[in-house]
Amino acid sequence: MGTAELFERFDTRVSASHSERQVGIKRLFECEAALSAHFHPNSTASHLTLIGSVVKGTSINPMADVDGVFRMPSGTYSRINEHAGNGQSALLQEVRGVLSERYPRTRIRGDGPVVVVQFSSGPSVEIVPGVLFSEGADDFHADCLVPVTRNGGSWEASDYGAEFDNALRMNAATSDQYSRLIRYMKAWRRAHHASFKSVVLELVAAEFMRRKWDHTQSSHVWDDWLVRDFLAHMIANYYSTYALPGGKEIETGVGWVDAARRSHIDAKVACTFDDSGPSYVAYWRRVFGSAFGA
Repeated sequence: MGTAELFERFDTRVSASHSERQVGIKRLFECEAALSAHFHPNSTASHLTLIGSVVKGTSINPMADVDGVFRMPSGTYSRINEHAGNGQSALLQEVRGVLSERYPRTRIRGDGPVVVVQFSSGPSVEIVPGVLFSEGADDFHADCLVPVTRNGGSWEASDYGAEFDNALRMNAATSDQYSRLIRYMKAWRRAHHASFKSVVLELVAAEFMRRKWDHTQSSHVWDDWLVRDFLAHMIANYYSTYALPGGKEIETGVGWVDAARRSHIDAKVACTFDDSGPSYVAYWRRVFGSAFGA
């Protein structure tokens, strides 16, 4: 096997399966149904926007979670602002309470702006309650305010629709190589127990592919150079700050750069070998783990 077949098989092996995605999406809509029955009792419309890796095509297996924004009813923003104490925390507890009735034996917790429904197996569900949506909110677009519970509570602007559209544009420009790179690097992150948020990975990858990568090199045959060069870009931008749609700034963080440096060296060495030989596979396994070339 050569580079193209090795990387294509690796991508297939690490990508979330169709059945995993279906289980996650089913659970997400079950949560939406319970919340809609409580918060929108007179409406039959959907009040959910799908966000995150499941709609961007970047999930890997085993699939950790599926994410959605639940569109809270009008008046929620004012009601929470008038709440005595931390209203944003109270909002998460309201959502948690409704979901606890639907899943009384399942662990459900608030975690920052999300409520996490932690099932005993398979993907968990993460629900973000949103308020003050801009026009055009739909199944994949949500420009809104989300609750922040720290420091007494506040609101934060988030534009999940712009994140989705950015992923679509990057994939259109690179023949889906952008999402493929994200999946590779999530597999790398797991293999090295690296602390690197998915949203940061997406921002760094988008910057790399816009500025540093030749979009004509979008087939699997270029994926070894793609990963090698992206690792170099990650290292060069260690502890940088990126802006999310909506205005929030997020740092790349710490705790992953040593693993990236080691993997970059291994990737450079791998690219010097004949791609049909054992040394090529051996060095890529040092980058990705035993799933590569299996």
